[in-house]
Amino acid sequence: MPDPTPRLPAQPGQGLSAEDARSLQRAVRLSEAQVEAGRLGAERAAGAEVKQLAASIAEEHARFRKALGDLAAEHQVALQGREAAGIADQSLSALRQASGEAFDRAFLARQLSLYRVMAQLYQTMASNSPEPALQRFGITALAALRGHFETARTLGARFGLSVDTVENPPQY
Repeated sequence: MPDPTPRLPAQPGQGLSAEDARSLQRAVRLSEAQVEAGRLGAERAAGAEVKQLAASIAEEHARFRKALGDLAAEHQVALQGREAAGIADQSLSALRQASGEAFDRAFLARQLSLYRVMAQLYQTMASNSPEPALQRFGITALAALRGHFETARTLGARFGLSVDTVENPPQY
């Protein structure tokens, strides 16, 4: 659905809009959490495919985190990590406690549950931001996110995990 109140591009020296700055900060926190979850998965997962997915997620979100940091620096947006913002992630705490197949199940369930949240964030960046760099980042992130989601959905089916999704492609 198109945004009924489109935003105008920032004027020279103006910086990002408050909404874009919040999206950037939220994306950084999500990427940091995904890097941590991916690293845990690469170390603790029982299945080789889950380990491979986890390592891929950690690598991809580390790149996202760097790109987001560069965008934030370019637009003078202060970033706070999850800990500095006082955000606790219960699913990460559960992952730290799990091992073996229980870890695999918890990791895949986490990835499936986060998909819609992350897809909505990056879709909003791609579709609604007047800043071309944020639009490009949103599109790139959506493509990578979709690939990880499809792998997690396939692997999760083995554990009886599923998630409802809207199967329409993103609209930019």
